[in-house]
Amino acid sequence: MNRSTVIVIGAGIIGLSCALRIRQAGLEVTVLEQGAVGKEASWAGGGILSPLHPWRYQPALLALAREGMLRYAAFSQEIFQASTIDPEYLASGLLVLDSPTSPIPEDSVSWGRSWGWNWRNVTAAELAEIAPQLQGERAIYCPEVAQVRNPRLLAGLRAYLQALGVAIQEEVRIDTIIPRAGHVILQVGNKIWEAQKVVVSAGAWTADLLASLGRKLPIAPVRGQIILLAGEPGTLPVPVLQGNHYLVQRRDGQVLVGSTTELVAFDKGTTTAAREELLSFSHRVFPPSRSYPILRQWSGLRPGSPENIPMIGYLPGMENILVAAGHFRYGLTTAPITAEIITDLVLGRQAKMDISPYSLPK
Repeated sequence: MNRSTVIVIGAGIIGLSCALRIRQAGLEVTVLEQGAVGKEASWAGGGILSPLHPWRYQPALLALAREGMLRYAAFSQEIFQASTIDPEYLASGLLVLDSPTSPIPEDSVSWGRSWGWNWRNVTAAELAEIAPQLQGERAIYCPEVAQVRNPRLLAGLRAYLQALGVAIQEEVRIDTIIPRAGHVILQVGNKIWEAQKVVVSAGAWTADLLASLGRKLPIAPVRGQIILLAGEPGTLPVPVLQGNHYLVQRRDGQVLVGSTTELVAFDKGTTTAAREELLSFSHRVFPPSRSYPILRQWSGLRPGSPENIPMIGYLPGMENILVAAGHFRYGLTTAPITAEIITDLVLGRQAKMDISPYSLPK
């Protein structure tokens, strides 16, 4: 039998961040991942650290995202120093472009300021100064938004955890979760794992995993497709959002163009239609991209939840099983604060913010 004080199920950004903070609190931690570490939704996204179109979301998500954003510079630096892998954190800001099909609300700047964000309107002339090769007539500039190169962040976090003695096991598919008084048993084929507490952070697979306990969590996979272009460094200094699509340029010039929102169950395939949709957006908004070769296309399965509000806390009626899932697009953004909340709960401490909006359904 394999034993650990805490077992974290799921090695995406949420699971790894929880494992880090729990380990730093002095507890023995094991991470079990059904596939490869950090290779699902956390790896697949664009790395923009902010809710996209924040005015569309509920205060519960915005409050969690704001706390995550405030922690990210220090979080990224901590990982960089511990692992020597640079997550390429950049406080770049974000430009939200107006469009007929996705207009920016007239009161968006004042609304943003009510949340403590120093947004401002940008005219076509100002837009030309910020990013001369962008096409747009009006935009909002959101200076608090940063970006990170998520695959590098995940690689650094994994190395950090291993240096701290956290055991990480890949290709471990949990068959059954068996709660017992004072501990939890996990059955994996003919192997048994045991822990005092279990944190379930399995992303889009969380609901299926907990179904063995008779629990039906409203978490479902939402596919997002992205294409990667070989761009010229420095041509797009600020990530750009218009409607449901965005552009993010990395330091080496590569440009991410995302993303789609598709309800196709657990299908991780890519499609020609999505590629053409994303290319059309990129070519229209950022004309230099018309000459950029396509390097790759991929998809990820986000853990969708009602109104995109994550579920963070103890599974009702279970004193040893916690859940951190349903973050949809914003697991990366909210990982630092989610990890702190889960660690506080594991240790029996008062959480650093009101977590009642994230309670799991009974």
